[in-house]
Amino acid sequence: MSHRTMDWLMPLGCVSLWVGLVLSEVGLFSRCYDYFYKDVEPHGFATPDTAEICQRYSNLYHFATLYDRPQRIPRWSAYTLDLPGGVQTKPRCSDLVCPQLAHPHESPDMTKEADSTLSLNERRSSQAINEDYEDTSYDRGHLNPNAFQCNVGRTATFTLTNAAPMDPCFNRVRWAKLEEALKRQLTGSCRNVGGKPYLVTGAVPKWDRNRPYNRVSVPSHIWTAVCCDHEDNNCKFSFAFIGENKEVSSLQIIPVEQLNTELSHLYKTLEPVKVFTDDWDPTACPREPPKWLAPPQRVSLL
Repeated sequence: MSHRTMDWLMPLGCVSLWVGLVLSEVGLFSRCYDYFYKDVEPHGFATPDTAEICQRYSNLYHFATLYDRPQRIPRWSAYTLDLPGGVQTKPRCSDLVCPQLAHPHESPDMTKEADSTLSLNERRSSQAINEDYEDTSYDRGHLNPNAFQCNVGRTATFTLTNAAPMDPCFNRVRWAKLEEALKRQLTGSCRNVGGKPYLVTGAVPKWDRNRPYNRVSVPSHIWTAVCCDHEDNNCKFSFAFIGENKEVSSLQIIPVEQLNTELSHLYKTLEPVKVFTDDWDPTACPREPPKWLAPPQRVSLL
């Protein structure tokens, strides 16, 4: 895959931490459509082995995840940027498991492994558990980043159904800088001017599993698609990032339409991928990208 960075972006038509009880509901996305642009989930990623999870904490829904059971990583998590001014809590760290992935009739409560009523083999049957990340060189990279959320929503991101193994240098340097800049700029360029940012972050399973501790697939690529929805078409914009999950990696900034094409090949999907429901409409959005994505500011993201 090419690692070139575009000189401009074509806006589209818009197109764990543990402090209490964390819940998730496995089955359908019907209770968490608020986290999808125009209430439409990303298309083309689902397989007979994926599970739709509405991630819930303290009786509130916080984001949606499409979980790949055999690969034991999420294919994507869809979320929004929390309102500015929320409390950035820092609860104790603990990653949680989802009993319903093993048994659909189990309680939807997502719990710490030590508190689970399932056996070790039952917990291991369809999801990652804490021991899968022990004695490895990989970070537990969360697709919905905790820094984008506040209060109880931040706690809800710390679940293994929202995590994938990431190279430490990629996760802590390249991807972390991108997330920091993205949050700051979406707050100012979308949220604070009356828009609503919709984000989908995904992990592409690596099909070669010949490595120690190979129960959990290490993603080949990590990507994020962004859509700022606004009642004023001139304020709408969307774009995407994608990078290889390795120590030396470049990040591409591309239109979502191009990301759709690349992901169709990377995921080897039977149907075309469509992260957001709209195709690009040249009459709906300005052709110039958001100013904060234009050079030279864009260089600081790489």
